[in-house]
Amino acid sequence: GMSRRPLPFLAAALFLVPFVACTSWKLETPVAAPINPGGAGPEGAAKVCVARTSVLASAVTFPTHDNGVLVGATRGPGYFCYLAAPGSHTIVTEADEPEVATLQAVAGRAYYLKEEVDNVFGYVKCRAVWVEGETAANVFEGLSYEALVGVPGREKLPDPNAIVPAAVSLPAQ
Repeated sequence: GMSRRPLPFLAAALFLVPFVACTSWKLETPVAAPINPGGAGPEGAAKVCVARTSVLASAVTFPTHDNGVLVGATRGPGYFCYLAAPGSHTIVTEADEPEVATLQAVAGRAYYLKEEVDNVFGYVKCRAVWVEGETAANVFEGLSYEALVGVPGREKLPDPNAIVPAAVSLPAQ
């Protein structure tokens, strides 16, 4: 008869669902952008803005780290900005394979990184392209700011006021 009831299994499955939901990347559009893409960087730091315009693979989140610090993420068209200390920065954007961009940041300057998206048979690749001037201005037109409000357990939520330290360059031997 019906002696073996699958209740414990069901209970376990239901218990897992909320846990999984809590550990994913969550993005929201704030009422006002914490850092505006227009204008120069602040005194003593550079401003870096990362934009994604492509609607390709818009369900795929691209988390971005600068020198190992989580600075933001994009999912579909959107952008975020952060502050970087003068010096050397390695910016890694995670798609199906990591994409690396490097920057020698100068205080007071603004830098614009465009994430080009290639979706080849479901394999999603990001190409990071530095853009300047009018091209940069056009990239951000009509895009909304994407702020991380939830991150997986191993990550730390970005602080928009924090300045990401430059990498320490070792003197040549």
